[in-house]
Amino acid sequence: MKVSIQSDRLRPAALIVTTCLCACSSTPDKITLLPDPGGSVGAVVVKSVNTTQVIDTAYAQASVARNGAIEVTEGNPSDVQGRYGDLLAARPPRPMTFTINFLFDSATQMAPDSAATVTKLKTALATWPAPHLTVVGHTDSPGSVEFNDRLSIRRAQTVAAFLTKAGIPAQQIETAGRGKREPIVHTADGVPSQMNRRVVITIQ
Repeated sequence: MKVSIQSDRLRPAALIVTTCLCACSSTPDKITLLPDPGGSVGAVVVKSVNTTQVIDTAYAQASVARNGAIEVTEGNPSDVQGRYGDLLAARPPRPMTFTINFLFDSATQMAPDSAATVTKLKTALATWPAPHLTVVGHTDSPGSVEFNDRLSIRRAQTVAAFLTKAGIPAQQIETAGRGKREPIVHTADGVPSQMNRRVVITIQ
């Protein structure tokens, strides 16, 4: 018996726990839908040979029998923890993102309000097993495309050097610069914006 599982990408992301047992067993396969850390729940389409069922409620479970019948039941956090506690504990941490802002035209001077972000970043790195970091630099709109491309990669390199000093091996850090192509605050060309002068660090 073949079971197809498809997540609904139009809904917020969700975590799926599956228990797929041997085809010769009479025990049904089970799919459990978990909310993400923010509480959002997506949707999962469960397809068997002759049946399709959508589950879109937190902790709902779909059981698929050998004959293709799908039964959906409600679940709860304690039940999921009891069944899959060891599996959930073995998951790697979910990616975390940190943003460090920079002063105007500077590739080395971080904005004063970034100090708190740096502290949080250090705390996360201290407990993260074998972290891999993507460091992407950005700029605001004043200046040419070429100038901002160079500035954004220099900002990323500044943060990468900081991370290396914090004990992260250089080979675990990737850097890139996006210049002024991806602003988070859209302004007219040439208008400064501190929120756009940033480096985004993703730990995974």
